[in-house]
Amino acid sequence: MAKAVFSTLAILLALLGPCGRLTEVRAQDDDQVLSDLAGPTQDFSPAGFFQGPIQIPDIVRFRKLPHRMNYEPFISDPIRIYELGQDYVPMCVRVLGESTDPEVIEVAALQLYRFAQEKLSDISSAESVLKSVLTTTRSARVRAACALAIAAGNLKTLAPELLAYTATAADTERVILESSLASWKYAPARELWRKRIASLPESATAVRLACEGLAALNDTESAAQLQKMATDSTMDYLKRMSAAAASARLNPAESTVQAAGLLQRSETERLIGVAFLDSQDPKGLETAVQLCSDPEDAVASAAWQVVYRQNSQLLQPLLDNGRRHNDAVVRMTAARVMRQFPDAQRVNWLHQQLSDIHIQVRNVARQQLRLVAIEKTELKDQIIGLCADSLKPESPDWQGIEQCLILLGQLRASAFSAQCVELLNYPRNEVMVSAGWLIHLFPDIAVRELVLKGALDAEARLSDPAEEGREHGLKQAFLFQYLGIMRVREIEETLAKNFSKGVPGPQERRGASMWALGLLHEKVPDPALAARFHERIQDRSSPNPERAIVRRFSLIALGMMRSTASQPIVQESWQIDDASDGLRGAARWTHPLVGLELPEPIAPYLYAVGGWRLNPFED
Repeated sequence: MAKAVFSTLAILLALLGPCGRLTEVRAQDDDQVLSDLAGPTQDFSPAGFFQGPIQIPDIVRFRKLPHRMNYEPFISDPIRIYELGQDYVPMCVRVLGESTDPEVIEVAALQLYRFAQEKLSDISSAESVLKSVLTTTRSARVRAACALAIAAGNLKTLAPELLAYTATAADTERVILESSLASWKYAPARELWRKRIASLPESATAVRLACEGLAALNDTESAAQLQKMATDSTMDYLKRMSAAAASARLNPAESTVQAAGLLQRSETERLIGVAFLDSQDPKGLETAVQLCSDPEDAVASAAWQVVYRQNSQLLQPLLDNGRRHNDAVVRMTAARVMRQFPDAQRVNWLHQQLSDIHIQVRNVARQQLRLVAIEKTELKDQIIGLCADSLKPESPDWQGIEQCLILLGQLRASAFSAQCVELLNYPRNEVMVSAGWLIHLFPDIAVRELVLKGALDAEARLSDPAEEGREHGLKQAFLFQYLGIMRVREIEETLAKNFSKGVPGPQERRGASMWALGLLHEKVPDPALAARFHERIQDRSSPNPERAIVRRFSLIALGMMRSTASQPIVQESWQIDDASDGLRGAARWTHPLVGLELPEPIAPYLYAVGGWRLNPFED
């Protein structure tokens, strides 16, 4: 019988080769953003208020605000999905079973760990060989790799072998291995974990894992030992905290009693007492509520989090103090409670938190106000009114103004463009750019001349040394989009300057210029202008090739112009440009508008991903 022969050198070199495939697919999770797949209709024409998705990150930054031009039309970039070749796990299994080189065996086991950890493949077929190697090898490195693969692969039948290994493993390995044993609720691990919490030399990490494991097993018999450890002031602080948290899960009532003995002591002792109270025990929660007003910020913060997890309703009487607390976590927790139990006063308090000095607090407050407006429509007008009243150019509260502008956009409050115009030269970039963003989302004809003036003013400021560091270019990108949507022809000369790569400002400004120019010449192709778009699209291989965003919106502009003479340029882009950055997608989308047949959606691409290319051969 022919036998596959593996060359150790060949296998190790093959680690540089592909181990699977990467398939490119397109996003289809929102009906509003499928225009790149379906193709445009001949009446495609961005106009009016923006109706598409307004996706804002949890921590908003003015440089990351969404542009209408990226959604009208929406051209999706590929979504990469990793697929592992079907023969790959079997090949690793064979290497584990047949190789005699410990280094190769270690790499094979680590590959299996990776496949399981990244959810590339089910590795259950490797169960028997992993068990065999783990229990027979003399190599510590190989044993460690096999143990990791067992844990990541969720191979529960090998829990006995994993437990035997973790008894002497390093903490860095135990963090992974024992978390799996705890999640499997593997009862025989109880004895190991009990011994560990009684052993003084054990590390804080090892004790924490043991406490978490005993709690996962609901080992109530260990509660007394955990309480003893947590109340022993001579013990390591981290060990005591772990023991108190586990005790609260295993015996809430007794943990509350133990906490009482700590709450009149030092700050660190009270923190351990708070950990004892993290349960549903009524008396414990009553005590935790009292600790929410502790004079030490750390203790109060820990207590707020405990009560919020267990019964947030109990925090309502404390909200007035919580929203103004020194600790940022307390203020954020108060904001989340106010959203759960909103009324007119709490909406006002949340609005005040939009001005918080801590960036996460004010962003959390904005998120909560948005949810209140959605869930309690009777409070929406109040929320919008408070935001509108904050848009004052003389106000130094830039944090609050920025958050109000973003929230008004999220709530699609479209009546505030005039107030935004007054903020276009606010001293802070955050406000200046966000004001331009809100203007471009909901274009109002009443501010047409003011926006035009603002865009021209920004053009002059871009070259003013005194304005260095100011984001007039990014602000201008939003104003250009407004002017394009409103078909303001007076801005055309300024837009055309952005065909040059040497103009100041960010690339979004140049992309917005191409998009707006396409709108200004909508359905009326201009051969000279089309030729300039052609130059940008074909500038692929110069020493300083054109930016993808400019090329993409030049293609889209040709479509909005209905430039049938541009068919060869569009076809060329479809044939040779890369799918990343939406270039091929833009070329495909443009086809019907320039008189070409819409191509099929971009076919999936297969990419190699790092790993092995194992090529056994027969002798």
